[in-house]
Amino acid sequence: MRISKRIIGVALCLLCLSISVYAQRPNPQGMPFGGMPPMGGMMPMGGMGGFNWYGVDFAKEVPAEDDKVIKDKADSLHCYFVENIDFGDAIKIRFSGDEVQVEGATNDVRIEKDGAYINVTSDAKRPLSFELSGKTDNGSLSFNVSSPMKLLLNNLTLKSKRGDAILVGSKTAVYAVLAEGSVNELSDCPNPEMPPMMMDGPGMGGPQGMPPAMDGNMPPMMMPQQKGEENPADYHEMYGQRMKKPKMKKKLKIDGTFVCTGSLAISGKGTLTVQSNNKVGIKSKTSMMLRAGNMITVRALSGKGVNAKDELYIHGGALNVDCSFSSDKALTAGRNMYIRGGQVVVRAGGGESSEGIESKFLMQIDGGTVEVAAFDDAVNAQGDLVINGGVVRAYSIINDAFDSNCNMIINGGDVFACGNGMPEGGLDCDDERGYRLFVNGGTVVAVGGRHSMPETQSRQPSVLWYMSDIAEGKTYSISDVCSYKSVRAYPMGGVTLFFSSPKLKKGKTYTLNIDGKESGKLDSLTMPFSMAR
Repeated sequence: MRISKRIIGVALCLLCLSISVYAQRPNPQGMPFGGMPPMGGMMPMGGMGGFNWYGVDFAKEVPAEDDKVIKDKADSLHCYFVENIDFGDAIKIRFSGDEVQVEGATNDVRIEKDGAYINVTSDAKRPLSFELSGKTDNGSLSFNVSSPMKLLLNNLTLKSKRGDAILVGSKTAVYAVLAEGSVNELSDCPNPEMPPMMMDGPGMGGPQGMPPAMDGNMPPMMMPQQKGEENPADYHEMYGQRMKKPKMKKKLKIDGTFVCTGSLAISGKGTLTVQSNNKVGIKSKTSMMLRAGNMITVRALSGKGVNAKDELYIHGGALNVDCSFSSDKALTAGRNMYIRGGQVVVRAGGGESSEGIESKFLMQIDGGTVEVAAFDDAVNAQGDLVINGGVVRAYSIINDAFDSNCNMIINGGDVFACGNGMPEGGLDCDDERGYRLFVNGGTVVAVGGRHSMPETQSRQPSVLWYMSDIAEGKTYSISDVCSYKSVRAYPMGGVTLFFSSPKLKKGKTYTLNIDGKESGKLDSLTMPFSMAR
């Protein structure tokens, strides 16, 4: 019996220690995990505890940009602009706790209520407009309509306990407009498949049904089942008390937090915060466009942050995608991704498969600011990766900063790539299958174990500087043209710095400097690149 008591005592101590450690974990809204940089080519020990966000901070302000409306019907993007459709008067849906007020509903729009859970159906052919406002912690919106819809989010807080927060089940085009100055929040059902916790009962003094401390003693044995009770299978004995068994919740089908079966375009000058507990934060099962003027923040505890099954267009605004605790990919397009403006900030640090930005085909960055910190690949294109402009910074812990399964073409912009040590790197295209890296313009600084070599047809010279190691905090420069202050150490396995700039000229001589002290010299820069040690 003494041994049993000791075992139970140790177990309780370990349980308390586990709870204490868990309570100290940062939440998804918290600060970076910080910690040791990875050794060259090696995975950091401890998983997320070794993650470093490298100064990739979420956007706090909306970039000042023009939100140009495309009115030309011949333009393929014409269909994403709400201004091109006459929606008429809005049906107003206002939440207040478990109650919902509806104004302006018409005969061809059917609205069913179950508390604050609203189902809207319509066969109307005319475009429909809905103004959504108010607050509930126990409600959702489901739409099944056959015509285009405008959803004006005007200070809406919608948290569901049954599934998605907003689900459009029909393949209609959805135009979500964030009312100017509005603050909007969406959250889907947390842990939909978990059984309900037992309520505290007699003798159940612990929180959420946990047993109270019993001075190290084992809980009493279950008493024999009492006879003569109805449905005896519904009862059991636990901790000396006879009580009804908890029933498992019915499994809920959840697509995500804000999910559209058709296309989705988000515009306006408000803010939207999405808390995703399941598959995805914002999803279009076709294509999606994010326009200038708004602030969107998606925090995914599980699954993806933002996903478009086909094309994803980012034309402006501020987009923060936080997958700090999700082992999935943060910002993805099932076909092509085009970033033409705005500020896009992505953190993906939940596990070895956590990638930042991914497109299944072409990824093209024409402008704006893109910052990505990821455990796995930071920026990944399974087709060509083309950078024409903007500021693009990518950091990866265990893999490549920029990874293209086809060609990588840099025509302009300020590009910074920080990848892992050997055999990973900063700039990686699939040269084993004949694809190449083309550097035609822009300022490019990359660091990592290896990089793809610029193709001979590149129009701008580059320098590849090989070193045995790089120390954190030191500055490495090519004369006064390019410089890099190291944000992490590469102490083993060799490392390569990659520099390219319009200021580098073929045939000129350049010095290699470490903290301002000369470390080597390039006698005559060649095309498409020169190697230095």
